[in-house]
Amino acid sequence: MKFPLFKKRPAHSVLFITEAKTFRADVDKAGVLINEMATIDVNCPTTAKLAECFGQIAVGKPLGHKVWLLYVRLPIALLSIPSMQVDGVDEATLLQALQFELEGLTGQSAMDMQLAYHLLSNKDEMSTYWVSQINQLHFEDLHKAVKKAGSQLGGLLHPAAMPQSLANPEHEDWLRMECWSNQLVALRRHPDNGLSMQLFSFDYRHWHTQLEQWLNEQGAALHTETLLNNKIELLPETAYTLHLGNAERIPEWLALWAGALVRKTPPPVPMLRYQSRLNKDLLLMASGGSVAVLICIGHLSWHLYQTRHFTHESEALKKVETSITALRKSMSGDRDKRDKLKTKLDKLKADSDTLPQMIKALQHRPSRLLAAVASGRPENLVLEEISAENDDIKIRGISLDAVSTNKLAGYLELKLADLGWEILAPTKKNMNLLEDGGPWEFEIALRDKGIEGFHHEPDKK
Repeated sequence: MKFPLFKKRPAHSVLFITEAKTFRADVDKAGVLINEMATIDVNCPTTAKLAECFGQIAVGKPLGHKVWLLYVRLPIALLSIPSMQVDGVDEATLLQALQFELEGLTGQSAMDMQLAYHLLSNKDEMSTYWVSQINQLHFEDLHKAVKKAGSQLGGLLHPAAMPQSLANPEHEDWLRMECWSNQLVALRRHPDNGLSMQLFSFDYRHWHTQLEQWLNEQGAALHTETLLNNKIELLPETAYTLHLGNAERIPEWLALWAGALVRKTPPPVPMLRYQSRLNKDLLLMASGGSVAVLICIGHLSWHLYQTRHFTHESEALKKVETSITALRKSMSGDRDKRDKLKTKLDKLKADSDTLPQMIKALQHRPSRLLAAVASGRPENLVLEEISAENDDIKIRGISLDAVSTNKLAGYLELKLADLGWEILAPTKKNMNLLEDGGPWEFEIALRDKGIEGFHHEPDKK
């Protein structure tokens, strides 16, 4: 009698998923390659397709008990937050703060996103985090696909920023530039200052200048290296170059990642891992109930246990729903505050542009007024006085006829319209010194309307 042969599954499988192909490396528990690297004609353009692509990859030779995914299209970013805002807070509050900052950076809602983070540095009263994120539903679909393949998802991460030198893992002082699809990742490992990192977007036209400035700030490194993928850019020359476009070089690079991933202590990178949402108490209760069923074998006890189980689970879900509702309300209020602050800032910016021009115009008010009076005064009108009273300018004099005063007021209104003055209707008083009436004493008031946008009327209650 022949017994069926069962293929022994590897301990770990590392998948490097790109926009064109997928590369698979199987390793043992120590992270040592046990088979030749496999190249699979499966590409994944977006995170939404990850679960579907994984299903195609899993066809054929069984994957390892634990699977690690290096995906080039996984969004990553650097976030800097004032240290006083996150010092001593719990993980849930820190995640909320990072999601809020990432939403302001990308413009995408963080409500349905799962985020992983790693603290890079904490200096100058600022905490810098390296983060990666994926849509929660897409990640759950990926987890289900991995579970369906009989494996466990070890983690999902971007293949950038291997936290050790590519040429020699023993190097303590090194600098590396990594050229990926849409951004350049620059790393600096210093024996005293640890690992620092900077991201440069290829969409920004002056990224070369930014990179040059960053390199000058890092100083000289004992070892320099470059990692190239499918994106080729003109970069400063380094002592060592690894080009992933050459498939023969990929196994040695995947072996470095595998060695870092299988350790008991996870590598210092933002790695997305699946976390069960089940309550531990409910899980223990379910286990105890199962034992009771096996012992008692009573249908009535089983149904009573199921009723209690679902009651507790429903209460737990209601609490989660209440918490999510409160969180959404809080975030909506924060967005409203942000929009109001933006409106105020836009108005202040507009005022800062117009205010110097208005001040310059106000400095020429006296000369403009005298010039307008001199050029627009009718022959039958004599000026006696120009004086300032409170916020008004008063022009007084005598007119031999009743219309010259109105002509002067109209002329001033036309010439001085841009200086923030309101020309009030002239007041006239007939002196009756002549046979046919006249002359007339007159007064023309120029009222200051103030600068638009800075004049505040008191609230009416």
